[in-house]
Amino acid sequence: MAGAVPSARSGVNVTLSLLFIVFAASVALRLGFGALLLNEFMNYTTIEGSTIEKIHPAFYGIALVAVAIGLTQRVVLSVRDLAILRAIIVFIVGIVGILAMMLLVNGQSSSSGYILDTYIVTCLASFVMMALPEAWRVRLGELVLLFLTLSALVGIAEFVLRARLLPYPGGEEVFRPTGLSDHPLQLGMWCAVGICFAPIIRWPLRQFVTVAILLVGALASGARVASIAACFSSVIYLIFARMPAPTSADAFQRKVMLAIAGLCGLIAVIAVMAAVGALDRLLGGLVDQSSLARVGIYGVFDYLTWREFLLGSDIVRVQRIARDVLDIPYIESSFVVFTVQFGLIGAIVFALLLGNLVRAWLIGRAMPTIIGTLIFFTLALTNNLLSVKSADVLILGLLIMSDCSRRQGAGRS
Repeated sequence: MAGAVPSARSGVNVTLSLLFIVFAASVALRLGFGALLLNEFMNYTTIEGSTIEKIHPAFYGIALVAVAIGLTQRVVLSVRDLAILRAIIVFIVGIVGILAMMLLVNGQSSSSGYILDTYIVTCLASFVMMALPEAWRVRLGELVLLFLTLSALVGIAEFVLRARLLPYPGGEEVFRPTGLSDHPLQLGMWCAVGICFAPIIRWPLRQFVTVAILLVGALASGARVASIAACFSSVIYLIFARMPAPTSADAFQRKVMLAIAGLCGLIAVIAVMAAVGALDRLLGGLVDQSSLARVGIYGVFDYLTWREFLLGSDIVRVQRIARDVLDIPYIESSFVVFTVQFGLIGAIVFALLLGNLVRAWLIGRAMPTIIGTLIFFTLALTNNLLSVKSADVLILGLLIMSDCSRRQGAGRS
């Protein structure tokens, strides 16, 4: 089993157990306190405040655990984990290089704090997961899925009551629940992606309940593309769900029965949600003012010089152009944010670094994990979730690392 190797001294086991508790608590803190909620207590995403406040408190906890494990534990890595470690090192070195280029070319690297809070913290968390026994990794995955399920339940309750639990400053024509997330689109993505990772849960009944809640939560969120993705994820779950049986023939028969029952249940859920009005935005089509704004935002490139387009520009100035000239209040496109901040060259390098990290993550993983990851990036790239301070990438990294299946790359280095 890959992970930290306990020595003969029981103190090492106690140390690792304590570090695991701190890590789990830090992860729970990061998931439970999003940007909007944290802003109620400190200046996290506002203009005011100190530099320390701009970093999520959970970052310090996860970083502390990563450093402590590196100093106190002897970690034996599988071939798969070794590939991930190499990709993490390349990613961090590459990010430092991009930020240094921004500072050298433009004399500033402002508004890139999400790099620490979204990507570097995920790299640190992945390193911690590699040092843990596989059973503990699975427990972390179950913790994340429990949070996603709870968020979906809160979102369903909000849809029924037409009232939110957490603060939400954004105005909207149609009420959409947010659950424990910062935005309805984020809630929908959490639910759609979480369905694919339900097999991490050790008990089949809990898997089925989790998938059902996440599906209803996605439909209730009003996120149109995420709702479609959640239905697709449910079908993927039914196809790849494991069915314990005495023989392969019995397993196949049970799988067919499960698939038929699941598809009937899926149709019933969609019909009920449509009847109560949860699918009104989806039935109204995929194109509206919000989606048109995400296309229209590319007009900011008309106001950049070729040098700014290739090497980066001031994101604050471009935000003002979007607001004052294009009448678009927010830049809801990670493509635009990355290109403006890093320049087209830096954005391409960043995409290659992230792609290499994801490739290493997915070595030997189960097919639902791979599909869930593709769904995550498909949904995330329809808005700006990859270029803001959020727990989304951390959630994905923890879920992937919790999949301890071994189709390949299971050896040791």
